[in-house]
Order: sequence, then C-alpha cells, then structure tokens
Amino acid sequence: MSITFIWTLVLVISVIVEAITIDLVSIWFGIGAIAALIGEFFGLNPFIQMVLFTIVSIICIIVSRPLAKKYLRGNTVKTNLDRVIGKHCLVTETITADNKGEVKVMGTLWSATSLDNEYIKAGEYAEVISIEGAHLIVKKINTGDDRLC
Repeated sequence: MSITFIWTLVLVISVIVEAITIDLVSIWFGIGAIAALIGEFFGLNPFIQMVLFTIVSIICIIVSRPLAKKYLRGNTVKTNLDRVIGKHCLVTETITADNKGEVKVMGTLWSATSLDNEYIKAGEYAEVISIEGAHLIVKKINTGDDRLC
C-alpha cells in the first residue's frame, strides 16, 4: 500500500466525516492530508509527511475553527432584555402558585411567575431571577422601598 493511497484515504474519510457531522474538526485533517500529499509529490520521507500533516492540521484547527464557528452560528438577535435580571419589580397582579401574575419592571409590564411557586400579593416587591420565553421568573423580597420599578 503506497503512502499516496494512505493520504488520499485520510483526505476522503475526513471530508466524508465532516459532511456527516459538520463539527469543523475533521475537514482540517483533510487539509493536513493535502499538505502531506504535496510533501509526497516533492519526495519527502513518510516521517516528514506525518509531521507536516500534524502541523498543518493543528494550525488549521487553531486559526480557522473559531472564525468558522462564529460565522456558522447564524444570525442571532440581541434583545438586551437580560438587563432586567436582578432588578426589583412591583407586583401589579397577584402571583399565585398555579397562576401567572403581572409585574412592573423598568417601566414595563411583564407576565411573571414566582420562583418557588410562592404567593406574592399585588403591591409587594420582587426580584427578577430569570426570563423564560415571554415572562419573568421572580422571587419575593422584603423591602419598604416606595421606588418605582
């Protein structure tokens, strides 16, 4: 079995695996195999070809993969809504254990549920813990603050 056949086989397998998985890992080994094939064309010994394969593959992974993943991630819409997490809010509609209520945070009304299914009466204050879909998860806090949320 010739070394040219082995490098060609590595190239074909890496392309097939990349086509199946789309992980942006195996394609770089295909590029390393191309570099090794070029080394074979110029008459380098198999050890040097293996070193060439390894170095080119590692360089491709280190340099190209983060850039490629950035562009393949797709268009993401940044809403900046996570700024409400940690803010205090005024409960405007009572939150019960089995029902969503309503809170006012940063001047906007949101539907909300409590973190531990606790009962939070209208007029009490809560803290925004997280956002799930289009409503907030809040936790009751004890405060005498009369500030607007």
